[in-house]
Amino acid sequence: MSAAAVARHRAVFVSDVHLGSKNCHAAELAAFLDGLQARRLYLVGDIVDLWWLAQ
Repeated sequence: MSAAAVARHRAVFVSDVHLGSKNCHAAELAAFLDGLQARRLYLVGDIVDLWWLAQ
């Protein structure tokens, strides 16, 4: 297996992002995810803030 095919991280956990709230930093999260090299990405906690989206 080539070095390029090996993921840099085996697992990355992203938690409590609160997408949809006024302070969610979605652009920064997108940039982080674009550069991420991981075998698995776990989205846990409050990823989408439905309370803010409903308002």
